[in-house]
Amino acid sequence: MMKKFFLLIALITMGLASYAQSTPNRLVVTMKNGDITVYNIADIDSLSFDLIEGEVVATPTFLSFEWDGDNGIVNYSIAKSEAASNYSIVITNGNVEEALVDAPKSNIDGESNGTITSPTPGTTYTIATLAYDKYDMPGTMATATFVVPEKSVELPAVKINIPDDFTSCMVQRVMLGDVKVAEVCEEYIKELGERRVIVYPCDAQGRAILTKGVSATDSGTAVWDLEANTCTYTAGNSTALSTVYLVDGEIVIDAPATVEEGTVEPDLLVDIRGSEENTYKIVKIGTQYWLAENLRAAKWIDGTAIEMFKSTQGTAWNANTTGAYHVYADDNDYISIFGMLYNGYCVEKGDQLAPEGWEIPSIDQWRKVRTYGGPAATNFKSDTDYSWNMGKEGTNLNGFNAWAAGYFSTATGDTSDGSDAWFWSTTPYSEGQSFQTLRINQSSTNVTLYTTSGHAYNFGHSIRCVRK
Repeated sequence: MMKKFFLLIALITMGLASYAQSTPNRLVVTMKNGDITVYNIADIDSLSFDLIEGEVVATPTFLSFEWDGDNGIVNYSIAKSEAASNYSIVITNGNVEEALVDAPKSNIDGESNGTITSPTPGTTYTIATLAYDKYDMPGTMATATFVVPEKSVELPAVKINIPDDFTSCMVQRVMLGDVKVAEVCEEYIKELGERRVIVYPCDAQGRAILTKGVSATDSGTAVWDLEANTCTYTAGNSTALSTVYLVDGEIVIDAPATVEEGTVEPDLLVDIRGSEENTYKIVKIGTQYWLAENLRAAKWIDGTAIEMFKSTQGTAWNANTTGAYHVYADDNDYISIFGMLYNGYCVEKGDQLAPEGWEIPSIDQWRKVRTYGGPAATNFKSDTDYSWNMGKEGTNLNGFNAWAAGYFSTATGDTSDGSDAWFWSTTPYSEGQSFQTLRINQSSTNVTLYTTSGHAYNFGHSIRCVRK
C-alpha cells in the first residue's frame, strides 16, 4: 500500500515537472464519475493527500418526526454525526433532490430541532439532510418521511333518508352543511346477481369507506375487498329501510337520542371548462366509480377548444396530430346521448381531456369493470328504448348505461350506431400509433377487450372516464 502511495506521488510530481517544461497554467482533475474540476496552477500553494479513517462523511445518527396534534405541527429532530462539519436540511412535500440544490448549509452542534407549521392533512412530508465533511465534500443523503394525519371531524349523529328513486344518479351523497358525510349507492352486487342499495360512511376527503357498507335493502352488510374487487355480502333480516343513521363513523339502524338530518342529493360531476359546462351521472361498479355517460367535452380542461371535424373533412381528420373530435353524423342532437367521438391523439393527451379527478381508463381498468360488472354485454347496455337497435337493448344491470354510439373513420364514415359501442383505452397496442379498445356489440354475448390488436389514432371512438 505504501509503495502504491509513493508511486502516485512520484507520478503526480513527474506530471507537474513535465507540464513545467511547456508552461501549463491549468490543473485538470477528472473524477471516476466523469466530473471535471479545473484549477489555476498559479493559485495552488501546495498539494497534499489526506487519509480519513472510516466513512468520508457520516449521515445523521438520528432523524425523527413527531406529530403534535394539540398544536397542529410536526416536530423533527436531527443529531450531528462525528464526521460531518455542516448539513443542508430541507423539509418538503415535493422533490427532495431539487429542494436540496439551493438549500443553505449550517452547522449542527449536538442536536437540531425544528417544526413544520400548518402542515396539510393527509400529505407526506420528507425531511432530508445532506452532510458535508471539512473539505465540503457531500456524503450520503438521509431521509425520513411522515404522513400528517387527517383532521378528525367531530360530527353529530346524522339521519339519512334513503331515496326511493335513483334515476337522477345511482350514487347519492349525504351532506351535513357543506361536508359530505356518507354515500348511498344503488349498485350491482355480482355475488348476488342483482342490485342492492348500500349506505357507506365517508372519510375526511368525502370518499366512501367501502369496508363499512350497510344494505338499506335488507339491513345486511357489504364489505369490499379493495384489492380483489369483490364483495362479502351478509344478508340481513329486515324489509327495506327508509332511514339509517351515521353515528361515530358507522352506519346504524337504530335511531340515537339526538340527531341532525342530512341532505341526500345526486352526486353529479359538474365539469366546467371556460364557458362550457357539462354535468355527468356517476355509477359505482365494484370498487370503481365510472361516469355513466360518454364524455362530451368540446374543450380541453384549460378551456381551449379541441379541433372538430365534420364527416366531409376526412383528409384534415387523418392529418390531425394534436387531438380532435367528431360529432356522429354531424348532428348535434346526438351529443347528449352519444357524446363525442375522439381520435387517439386526444387519448394520448388524456390528462388534458379527462375531468379533474378522473382519467381515461387503461385496458386493466376496463378489464376490472368487465370482470365485476359482467362479462355479459347486456349488463352494460342501456335499457332505454332505441339506445340500441330495436330488441337489442340491455338490462343495464350494473348501471354502466352504454348506448350504441357507433364510430367514425375516413374509410367507413359514421357507422354502426345502434349496433356498436367502442371505447378507447390508454394502453398502447403499437406505441404512438394505436390503442387497445373495448367493444360492446349488439350480437355479442360478452363485452370484448381488444388486447391483441389495436385501433389507429385516426379512428373516432367514445371515451368513458373512471375516477382516480
